[in-house]
Amino acid sequence: MFKGKKSGVATGGIAVLLVLALVTAACSKNESASNSASKNGNSGEAVKETPVVTALMKKATDFPEDNAVIQEIRNKSGIDLKVQTVSYEDYEKRLNTLLVSNDAPDIFTVNATKIKELIDNKAILPLNELLESDGSNITANRGDDLKGSAYVDGQIYGIPEGFAAGNSLAIRKDWLDKLNLPVPTTLDEYEEVLKAFVNDDPDGNHQKDTIGLGLSIQVPESWVHIFGAYNVPMGRQVMADGKVTPWMLAPGYLDAVKYLNKLYHEGLVDTEFMTIPSLQSYQKLWNGKIGAYNFNADGITQNWLSRYTENPQPEFVYALITGPDGHGGYLNPNLANSSSYTVISSKSKNPEAAMQMLNFLVSDEGDKLTWAGVEGIQYEYKDGKFQWISPYEDAVKLRDSGGYVYSVLLNKKNGMRESLFNDVTKQGRQLAADNLIEEVTLFSLPQVQIDKGTILNDMEKEFRTKAIMASGDIDQMYESFKQKYLSEGGNEWIEQATKIYEEEQASRK
Repeated sequence: MFKGKKSGVATGGIAVLLVLALVTAACSKNESASNSASKNGNSGEAVKETPVVTALMKKATDFPEDNAVIQEIRNKSGIDLKVQTVSYEDYEKRLNTLLVSNDAPDIFTVNATKIKELIDNKAILPLNELLESDGSNITANRGDDLKGSAYVDGQIYGIPEGFAAGNSLAIRKDWLDKLNLPVPTTLDEYEEVLKAFVNDDPDGNHQKDTIGLGLSIQVPESWVHIFGAYNVPMGRQVMADGKVTPWMLAPGYLDAVKYLNKLYHEGLVDTEFMTIPSLQSYQKLWNGKIGAYNFNADGITQNWLSRYTENPQPEFVYALITGPDGHGGYLNPNLANSSSYTVISSKSKNPEAAMQMLNFLVSDEGDKLTWAGVEGIQYEYKDGKFQWISPYEDAVKLRDSGGYVYSVLLNKKNGMRESLFNDVTKQGRQLAADNLIEEVTLFSLPQVQIDKGTILNDMEKEFRTKAIMASGDIDQMYESFKQKYLSEGGNEWIEQATKIYEEEQASRK
């Protein structure tokens, strides 16, 4: 009896203590929540943490990583974007290091070869569902371009670059006018113009120090118009005898090389083309020593305007040069078969936020911000007309302040960048778009090309260099080159490329 009464008292005491403890905990929790809400100025509502998204990005030049543009991206998107920048030369090495250490950023860019490897290793996410839920701007802007090299087994793994550079041949219009020469339209007329640029003192300094055509093995674009005049899409492939054939084995390739050989021996091209680095080749144009240069129009007559040393600045006109059979043209930008794809890592802790960030970059607001910078700081509108705020009319200074640079993560196709081009640049881009060389499009790379890397391409560069400078039998040189190329992987390339093309055509019908 005694034991039972004692037990009852103890049980009741414990119950009271439990009730008191629960009441105290509830009060403490409510007070904590109230204080937290009060501190955030939003009493009664749960605090929403700002999502963090990381990115690895290529940079051409150094710029302050804490700048007005990145701050505004974070502010407008509601996402804390943290960007690690790496030079173009070091980007691949840095990315591989992060991938191996399982520390990949949420967002990064890769080429078509790399994307296949990442898919096989499950290092990147399929994006179909993310695009449907959080990528409406991207799907509207890219459309069918999403079904290119990064489209595998019905899944989209990468978002292609949205900018077509429009590389075409720019000729010094002021030099043409001074020498009373028309804009050339054929290879023969072009040769005469280059002769005048070299021999007739177009810069008026009474010295023979000018170059007709700027070329560099390190600048693939500089050669495109010559091969285009012979209906050869440089760096691409054509259909020959029912087989997909690389450009260096295409009909017309050897004739183009022979024409270049002629120009070289007449002293009409840059004699340093085989060794000169790309930047030094551009500098010869910037310093007023080159009369004709094939490159991206947004470079020559837009972004490079502040780099020209002459006063007044040089004037350019874009030209289409046709060959013996009336062919002439430029490379199809093939945005679906892009050179760069933006992907999301499979290690991403918040892939939805990563897609939301990419979707913001492709919005009108994000596009203006990543290209032109912050309105009121880098640019403004007066009477409805866009204008830069000094000193940001200088493309170099704009880039140094955060303008341009973040657009390499992902940009909008036909966005603000295109709308701000001057009339000459638009003319060059339109000329390229209206005169595309016929080619065969492959969305997957032959395995031999992946395995051998740049070996086959380097073989072509070596032959082209030697043949242009040669004084002997170029036909025999070419036959030897072809046999070597075919035996060291070329035959496999043709076989694999033809099979890929047939399969891709069947699957896309």
